[in-house]
Amino acid sequence: MLLAVSLALRRADAAAVIAAAVEAKVAGGLGHRKIAAWLGRPASTVRGWLRAFAASAQAMVEAFAVLVARHAADAAAVWPAAAQDVGGRALAVLAAYAAAVARRFDVGTLAWVRAAITATSGRLFSASWWAGAAQHELTLTPAPGAAPGSR
Repeated sequence: MLLAVSLALRRADAAAVIAAAVEAKVAGGLGHRKIAAWLGRPASTVRGWLRAFAASAQAMVEAFAVLVARHAADAAAVWPAAAQDVGGRALAVLAAYAAAVARRFDVGTLAWVRAAITATSGRLFSASWWAGAAQHELTLTPAPGAAPGSR
């Protein structure tokens, strides 16, 4: 079955909803019950999303830092600011990756969750996938007129 990029693989909610929960936890410091009430989802569902993100955060940092360095024309321009905890570092590097992809393909702005879902073939929020994560190539092609080997 083919899924829209807006959906996270093996999740019933749109990736943007899960991303909002992650952002509320990491950037806003909210607990899973408050986030669940805000999103209108069961607390156990939101807790599961947050646990999967937390379990995968370090692997995300490592994998997406490589992708930022590899695919950004000027990685320093989009490199994420330092964050205190691994969840913050993961969100920062995901945002940096989205910025790198948006600049590279001249698409204006790109939500971090859309860029990351695409790069992970829909498995961004799957903790079991990150446990055995390997380095991934972008599935997008370089912009027209890009220098050879700039991929």
